[in-house]
Amino acid sequence: MECRPTIAGVVLTLNEEVNLARALTSLSWCDQLIVIDSGSTDSTLSIARSYDATLLTNIQSPPFLITEQRNWALLQPELQSDWVLFLDADEQLSTKLMNRIQESILYPNGATAFYLCPRYWFLGRWLKHTQAYPNWHPRLIRRGFATFVGGVWEQFSGDAVTSYIYMPYEHYSFSKGIDDWLLRHIRYADRESSLIADYLLSYNSRLFVTERLSDMRLFAARLWPLRPLLRFVQKYFLQLGFLEGWQSLVFCLMMSFYELIIVIKVIQALRARQGRPL
Repeated sequence: MECRPTIAGVVLTLNEEVNLARALTSLSWCDQLIVIDSGSTDSTLSIARSYDATLLTNIQSPPFLITEQRNWALLQPELQSDWVLFLDADEQLSTKLMNRIQESILYPNGATAFYLCPRYWFLGRWLKHTQAYPNWHPRLIRRGFATFVGGVWEQFSGDAVTSYIYMPYEHYSFSKGIDDWLLRHIRYADRESSLIADYLLSYNSRLFVTERLSDMRLFAARLWPLRPLLRFVQKYFLQLGFLEGWQSLVFCLMMSFYELIIVIKVIQALRARQGRPL
């Protein structure tokens, strides 16, 4: 009889009472269910307990880096499964994807880590073109064989033998509304603007080596003043976002605004490092 590998479903949380039940329900088939919390003050923890999830807390010193949180989870003694599936609280697996994951870890064909792709939902519409589906994210990993690198924009470490699972999961990134979206993207902008400022002062392209899509990010760093315009043109026109209605237009404008925040933060960082007033 073939021995079935075990799998743990791990969810990272910070005030996810709106989303958590949906994510945990879609992971209920896993051998272990683990929630890694960053200091929630809402009902996130009680929801996790209601699903009999193992609760662990790790509050990072700013800035929060998702790779550090995922790697911290991989080192915890409570985690005993052969494979670890990371799902964000605003994401959900389908039954078909569950079956595909179980098949993949039973017959991995040498792979020690798998990339998965989300269907990105925004205000009731799947933004297939706008978000360049399939857009691959590192989510399924064999414990002890690889880790995560890249800070905010994570990828698998170089020792991972990677493969892909083409059945998508659902991603409801806007599920907590505009306030949460803005706070999250300000955090992303802090990281991105700091890298760009470091690059502009040193022209060290290796700053982007461990970042996902490093070539594109280096190109964007060199053209940093044009980022808001370039992002809008990329998503709305080149990726055919205009085919996806008013939701795509709103989303593309929001992403252009996010890039404007990065531009302002780069100017702010450069002036501060040069001792000039803001």
